[in-house]
Amino acid sequence: MSEHATIIFQQDTTERLDKFLFSAYPDYSRSYFQKLIDDGHILINESPAAKSSQKLKNGDIISISFAPAHEFNLEPLDVPFEIVDMQEDFLVVNKPAGLVVHNAPTNTDEPSLVRGLLHRFKEFHEFDDTERPGIIHRLDKDTSGLILIARNHKAQIALSKLFKDRQVKKTYLAVVTKHPAKSGSIDYDIGRHPIHRHKMSHQGIANRDALTHYQVLAFYKETSLVAASPVTGRTHQIRVHLAAIGHGLIGDSTYGTTSKLIKRQALHAWRIAFTYKGKDYFYQQTVPADIANLLRALYGQTKN
Repeated sequence: MSEHATIIFQQDTTERLDKFLFSAYPDYSRSYFQKLIDDGHILINESPAAKSSQKLKNGDIISISFAPAHEFNLEPLDVPFEIVDMQEDFLVVNKPAGLVVHNAPTNTDEPSLVRGLLHRFKEFHEFDDTERPGIIHRLDKDTSGLILIARNHKAQIALSKLFKDRQVKKTYLAVVTKHPAKSGSIDYDIGRHPIHRHKMSHQGIANRDALTHYQVLAFYKETSLVAASPVTGRTHQIRVHLAAIGHGLIGDSTYGTTSKLIKRQALHAWRIAFTYKGKDYFYQQTVPADIANLLRALYGQTKN
C-alpha cells in the first residue's frame, strides 16, 4: 500500500531533486527516488517532476507517493525480545541491541522486531501496513531498550499523534567521552551528511529541527554517564547531538569512539512516559549486561 508525503524545499541554494529526497528520507536509496520520478510518482508544485536532476528552488512543494521499494522477508520468526507490558491497545517491548525494528532496503531479509511480533501475536497480521505493522517510533539496531508498539490500527494513529505532538517523553542513558556541562540543551538541526551518505550531521543536507535535553548523572575519569531526552525524533539524533558538542558515545564507531569495553554504542532507551486515554503510563528498563559491565568498569574512577 502506497504512502504519501508533502515536503517543502526551504534552502537558499538550489539542489537536485533526487539528492534532496535521498537526504530527507534516509530509509530509501537515491535510485529508489529516481525510479519514483521516472514513474511519475513525484510532483513539484502539482506538476510531475521532469527528471531526477531537476533543480529545486526555495519554496517548491514536493508531493511524493511512496510505492513499495522492496519485497521484504516478513515471514514470522521466533525472535528473542522481552514484553515489558501488554495493554489492550499497545505493547511495551525491551528491544535487545543487534535487532532491527523493521526490515528496510538495507536489511530486507534479516530478523527484525516486526517479524518477531508477527510470530507471537495474530493481530499484527491484520494491519493495512504490512511492512511496519504497529510501529510508531524506532530505535537504532544497536540501541537497546524500551519501544512502544501499537496493537491495532486505531491505536497506531492515536499513539503516532502523541509522538507527533511531542507528548511522549523518552529518556536514554548514554556513556560519552569527556565531561559535558552538568546539564544543557542541544538545538542543532539534523540532516544527511554531505559527504558520508550513511551518516547524519548537524551540518547536513535537508536539515530538520532537532532538540535534545541532557543531564550528567555521573562523571568518571575520562567519560560521563548522561541522561538524554530527545524532544524531536530525528535519525541518530542523540548520537549526532552529543558528538556535535564534543562528547560522542563510547562504542559508537560512526559518531563517537570505539572501546574495548563494549562492542556497540553505549545507548539505552531507559524511560518512556505518556498519557493515553486519560491514563498516565511510565516505564523504566534496567540497562542490559554489556552497558552494566561498562559502568562497573568505570565505577570508582574519579574526575580529574
